[in-house]
Amino acid sequence: MESVKIISLEIENVKRVRAVSLAPAASGLTVIGGNNRQGKSSVLDGIMSALGGEKYTPQNAVHDGAKKGEVTVQLSNGLTVTRSFTGKGSYLKVSGPEGSGGQGLLNEFINAFALDIPSFMRATEKARAKMLMELVGLDLTPLTERRKKLYDDRESIGRLATRAKQHAAAMPYDEQAGLEVLTPTDIMQELQDKLGQNAKNAELRANVNRVRDVLDAAEAQQKAKRRRVQELENDLAAARLEADEHMQSLVESRRNLTTAESKSENLQDADTTSINTKLAEIDEANARVRKNLEREKAQGEADGYQEEYRALTSQIADVDTEKSGLLSAAAMPLPGLSVDDDVLTYDDNAWESLAHSEQLKVATAICRAIKPSQGFVLLDKLEAMDIETLTEFGAWLQTEGIQAIATRVSRGDECSIIIEDGLVVGAEQISDKPTPTKQNDEPEF
Repeated sequence: MESVKIISLEIENVKRVRAVSLAPAASGLTVIGGNNRQGKSSVLDGIMSALGGEKYTPQNAVHDGAKKGEVTVQLSNGLTVTRSFTGKGSYLKVSGPEGSGGQGLLNEFINAFALDIPSFMRATEKARAKMLMELVGLDLTPLTERRKKLYDDRESIGRLATRAKQHAAAMPYDEQAGLEVLTPTDIMQELQDKLGQNAKNAELRANVNRVRDVLDAAEAQQKAKRRRVQELENDLAAARLEADEHMQSLVESRRNLTTAESKSENLQDADTTSINTKLAEIDEANARVRKNLEREKAQGEADGYQEEYRALTSQIADVDTEKSGLLSAAAMPLPGLSVDDDVLTYDDNAWESLAHSEQLKVATAICRAIKPSQGFVLLDKLEAMDIETLTEFGAWLQTEGIQAIATRVSRGDECSIIIEDGLVVGAEQISDKPTPTKQNDEPEF
């Protein structure tokens, strides 16, 4: 199906327009120029209301002082569209070679965005990106969600890696101590042997002390017995015999004591000072080694987090590559169009970074692709473009075969017509037409 374009249009008494007749170029720009508040935008409003339906009907559509306004649009598919405005409402008539119809017939080839490009340009970033993705038949939501999860996980791992690295860097490292913990097995055995010898010496000394205590007690008892001998003459013999026996035992004990004392005087305790010193040195060295090991552990954790971070980065890159492949293979309505993180881009630039002319170009291409059956777009306020940019934009429209009816605050040569006070400057004005009877007006439902 060949795209539908506007062959001609006539507007009378609609908003600021008093009478405008226009035959736009079949492709490229048809610029309606003039100063502010002269009726340029009213022309576009008239076309929108005629073709787009009741929702595009402007308030106070009838020109001040007039009883009725009317827009007539001749289309390349043979249809003639007439919308009339009165104080009671608007009325639509669609006629063609195959009979008449209504708004439903127009909706078969009319794209609302093409009638109202600013509504596309005002849409949110996500809405524009979603529209493009639906247009090319791509659903990047699973990849986008996967990428977001990977990105969030990577952010968490990155924070952990940074903290672990900072913790490891803050811990001291003793190069001389190294990372090998010392095991003092031989020294401990030597210490145990000497401690055993010292324990035996201590036991021998304790035995000497016990013998001395026994001897001292025996001597005290002997003295008591001697006193008793004086008192107990009757038992003198028995007592003397007992004393003699006891004396012999005492002499033997004294002899044993003397021998034990002689032996105890020659005992030599083993010196454990050097061993204890070595053990203390080992404990100190091991403490330094353990600090190094703790630092190595912290650094290992940091390295582990860093490796996980790199792995997540690689997975994100894989997702981006997959998305890029899908987008590259998609049949975009305009070369250079893409989507990056739910943002529509053109030549790798985000929407907000595009010049106004680039935004119009993108919007026009997308709107044409949404409904190729409509071959025209309406563009308001092209004064934001300089002449060179305007010329380039018009050339692109012509190359693409797109008809664009646009307004511009200007009276320069780039304007196809100039409107002043609701009339086309230098044009023969449309003669007054008879007011149709009510029978010919078909209200739009």
